[in-house]
Parts: sequence; structure tokens; C-alpha cells
Amino acid sequence: MGKEKLEARQEKTKEKFEEKARAKKEEEKLAAAEKPKEKKKEKKKVEVKKPKVFEAKGRAEYLPISPKVSVEVCRAIRGKDVAKARRLLNDVIKLKTPIRFYRYNKEVAHRKGKGFGAGRFPVKASKYILDVLENAIANAKYLNLDEEKLYVKSAISNRAVSKEHGGKYTHVEIVVAQKQEKVKA
Repeated sequence: MGKEKLEARQEKTKEKFEEKARAKKEEEKLAAAEKPKEKKKEKKKVEVKKPKVFEAKGRAEYLPISPKVSVEVCRAIRGKDVAKARRLLNDVIKLKTPIRFYRYNKEVAHRKGKGFGAGRFPVKASKYILDVLENAIANAKYLNLDEEKLYVKSAISNRAVSKEHGGKYTHVEIVVAQKQEKVKA
């Protein structure tokens, strides 16, 4: 009697496995019938094109430089080619070329040069702003922009809230952009 019960159990489990296998085959057939429909839907999808980037940004916060002086240095490099801006800042650091002061020029001596006017050599501010400019150029290289076609699109200097110990701090943001060639219609 023990053998008969064992054989009966084995038969039942065999039947269960066979039923599961049949159900699985039916599901696969249904899935295979539905797959071509899904492929047709995939073909209808349109690829989204990524926009091309033509500018890069460099930014520094809480620089220990005077906001007034940094405004004048940013004004001097704004709109210039990157190479000219670098050269100007390096010449200011070497005390060869002064920066003209337009706004904050009370009791500031005039400098040599035809019609130059009031000016100074803001060495400390030029060093920090040169670092920010180098950062913007490095970001442009990362975005595969041509370094020879870059110019300083905007150079912005903002006064920062002084830290715990007081003093003058400045936020500087420089955006370099690639010159676009104009196409005639």
C-alpha cells in the first residue's frame, strides 16, 4: 500500500509540472505574437536631438578682492577675445598695462597713453579674475569648443556679503562663447 500512494503522488506532481510547462508555452506564444506590435511602436519614436552648446561659464565666490576694482577689471576684459583678455590681465599683473577706471576714479592719477585718463594696476584682482577666466576656458575645452574662436561674452562682478570677520568679498562670473559665423541668405 505504501508503494501505491507514492506512485499516485508522483503521477500528480508530474501532471502539475506538465500543466505548468503547457501554460508557459502558451504565454510565450502570446508574447511572440505581441512583440511585432511593440517593434512597430518603437519605430514611430523620434530621437530627441541634444542642443549644441556654444558657451561655457567660470564662476568664483567670496574672492578676497574689492568689488569696485573687480567691476573695472571685468569691464576691461568684457567683449574681448580670450587671448587678448589673458594678455591684458598678465600685463596688469606685470605692471605694464593699467586698467582704466571709469566709475570709481575720484583722486585717481592719470596714466600714460593717448587720452587714457584715470587708471591703476589692480594686481590682486587681476590674478583672481585670470583664474576665473582660465576656469571658463577649461570648461569650454571640455564642451569641445574651439579655443581660437572664444571671446568673453560677459564678465560680471557682484559684491558678496562679508563673512564673519568682515572685509571685502566679491563674486565673479565669466561667460566665454564661441563666435558664430554669419550665413548670408
